[in-house]
Amino acid sequence: MSGQPKYMVLSEWIRERIRSGEFTNGSKLLSENELAQRFSMSRQTVRQAVGTLVNEGFLTRKQGSGTYISYQPKQRRDTRDIAVITTYLNSYIFPEIIQGIDQVLTDSGYHMRLGITYNRVKNEADVLSSLLESPVAGIIVEPTKSALPNPNLFLYHRLVQMEIPIVFLNGYYSALDLPHVSADDYAAGKAAAQALLKAGHRKVFGIFKSDDIQGHFRFSGFINTLQDAGVLYDDSDVLWYVTEDLEQMFSQNHTPELLERLKEYTAVVCYNDEIARKLYEWLQKNGLQIPQDLSIVGFDNSPLAEFGGASITSVGFPFETIGKTAASQMVNQLNFGRPMKSISFPPKLIVRNSIKKL
Repeated sequence: MSGQPKYMVLSEWIRERIRSGEFTNGSKLLSENELAQRFSMSRQTVRQAVGTLVNEGFLTRKQGSGTYISYQPKQRRDTRDIAVITTYLNSYIFPEIIQGIDQVLTDSGYHMRLGITYNRVKNEADVLSSLLESPVAGIIVEPTKSALPNPNLFLYHRLVQMEIPIVFLNGYYSALDLPHVSADDYAAGKAAAQALLKAGHRKVFGIFKSDDIQGHFRFSGFINTLQDAGVLYDDSDVLWYVTEDLEQMFSQNHTPELLERLKEYTAVVCYNDEIARKLYEWLQKNGLQIPQDLSIVGFDNSPLAEFGGASITSVGFPFETIGKTAASQMVNQLNFGRPMKSISFPPKLIVRNSIKKL
């Protein structure tokens, strides 16, 4: 806790005492001056901590009177519904994940209540708000834009306050101390870099997603492996993008600049197979061949890596197993009280014909 901002330390101290019953519901909280003196903090820091707990529903401000404890944990309804929230649904890796979750929940007598965010924070807020009004037994959720500060954390805090267990898929929010079941994306980045180094590539370009935490881990594994092999890193070696950039990334407007940029490289590591496939088709349209002119490696080993005659080397993960594991942990907590824990699955390199040996 010592590495947290001061206001978070104070808010957690108050939160723990409310949950334990030391600060009883309806009682008055210490004044801002008293808290500031007790913890050697500024009143502004205290006000920020108190504001956080007001947003989470632990405290209520009464004008002219003070701040009062308003913790009233809601009991979960007698439901067998599990909310499953993903960024997308019918394409790419998501059918495997959903299939794994659905199999475990169905076999255990639970029902899946699906929510889709399309990787938009507003949609995530809408889905979470609906769960506050119509609670479920548990929540399995893929975070939205997990590498960015998230304004929906107070909704997660309220769901935790309602004693609804939550487990994250494929990523997590660093500001929330909740378990996650995901791929080892750092190891995946290493595997992609090692495959290209083994084939003799030293000039490697990277395309990575900046608003999801998976992109950061894949980039770190990729670039650290290259540096360990003596390949110097330059900022121009990487193109970062966000969700909203995807449709325009390989448009004709960007073609001359990107073609010129890629001339000095022999290979490209792409954030996922969707980007790898778009790059593959875009290069062909511009008269380049894979792997003769440029080698490509993707991530996720999705159907896109082989669709339409493509043969793209990709770092894969057991997505159905990831879904099953998240669902099994949830069922075990609900049925037997077993606490959930974070689990990362190792990657596997699937070699195809998109890497040229130099």
